[in-house]
Amino acid sequence: MSQKKFSFDSKPVRIILIVLCVFLTFVLYMQRRTRSHYREAAKLPFYNIQPADVADGTWRGKTYTSFLHVQLDVTVKDGRLTNIEIIENEGSGGHRIAPLLDEMIAQNNSVVQAVKGDELASIVFIACLDDALFKGLPRERQNELKKTDDEKK
Repeated sequence: MSQKKFSFDSKPVRIILIVLCVFLTFVLYMQRRTRSHYREAAKLPFYNIQPADVADGTWRGKTYTSFLHVQLDVTVKDGRLTNIEIIENEGSGGHRIAPLLDEMIAQNNSVVQAVKGDELASIVFIACLDDALFKGLPRERQNELKKTDDEKK
C-alpha cells in the first residue's frame, strides 16, 4: 500500500490556501469597514427633539455619511408627526426602512427601535429626522442645543 503524503507543493493544496487567504482578507476588510461606519454614525448630531416642541410645517432634514445619503421631509401638525417623506436615500442600506418611519409617526418620536439587519441605516434616518425637527425649533432653542453640543466636543 502506498500512502500519499501531505504536501504544500501540490496544486490543490495551493489553490485551497489561496482561496482561504482571499476569503479571510475579505472578512477582515468587511469587519473594519463596518466598525468605521458605526464610529461615523455614532458621531452624528442627535438632540432627541420632541415634535411637541416643533412649529407646525414641513421641515427638511439632511444627513450625509460616507455610506448613506438621506434627506427627509418631515411634517409636524399640532405637535405630532403626520408624515415623513423620503426625498433621498442613496448608498448602502436603508432600503427596508419604511417600518422605522411608520413607527416614528405612530410613537410621535424620533427614537424608536432600529430595523433588524439595517441598524446603521436606522441610525442615519433617526439623525436625519432629528435634523428636520431641529430646523422647526425656535432660534433660541436651536442656539441652546448647539451650545450644549459644542461643549460635548
